[in-house]
Amino acid sequence: MEIRQPAYVLHRRAYRETSLLVTLLTPEHGKINAVVRGVRSNSRSALQKNAVLQPFQKLQIQWKEKAHALSDLVTLTLFEPEPLRFPLEGEASFCGLYMNELLYRLLYHGVAVEELFADYEQALLALLKTQNRTEQAWVLRRFEYALLQALGVEFNAMEDAHHQALQAEQDYLYYPEMGAYPYEDGMQQGGILIRGVCLQALAEQRFCEACMAQWKVLLRRILSVYLGNKPILARQLFK
Repeated sequence: MEIRQPAYVLHRRAYRETSLLVTLLTPEHGKINAVVRGVRSNSRSALQKNAVLQPFQKLQIQWKEKAHALSDLVTLTLFEPEPLRFPLEGEASFCGLYMNELLYRLLYHGVAVEELFADYEQALLALLKTQNRTEQAWVLRRFEYALLQALGVEFNAMEDAHHQALQAEQDYLYYPEMGAYPYEDGMQQGGILIRGVCLQALAEQRFCEACMAQWKVLLRRILSVYLGNKPILARQLFK
């Protein structure tokens, strides 16, 4: 059976003599690894294919499903550009590459992510419109939050870990996979210090410039649980 999907390139690398191994994001099949043949040469056809297989360019791809596949690798029988493209530049492009790296490293193979696919597309559009780092950071925080939700990580903005109502003016220590504990002087550290109002605003996807720094620390720490010790390469671009 032929499968056809919209897709975005997340990662690509050389494969054998003339091919590429490309990791793509699709809505119904999630992250897939695909072989694209005849790409690594100086022929006109290869150069045209390379021009299409770029980040932030929406594609239509097609491959044949195998009943008894021995690996998760598919061979694209068709890929062509759609009119939708996000020509990100400068730091906005670094933000886009950061999102790609998170998806490449954290998504499971072959699991549908239709809502996250739409969130990714909206984040690319938002980055295209950003004019400063604060706006870019807000796009990234929303996307990180959406990604964590897609991975099954829930944020309870109504109650703390003791099942008491979350107080906007209270400081909390947030522990990944455990929740928020009211902070008191002398309390053992280890969690992420964050204001109740910032937890509430994040869960409501409500912009609050005063919360940006706390959100960055919180989401980075939670993501690190799933990323492990390997650093995010895209972060080095900002330095």
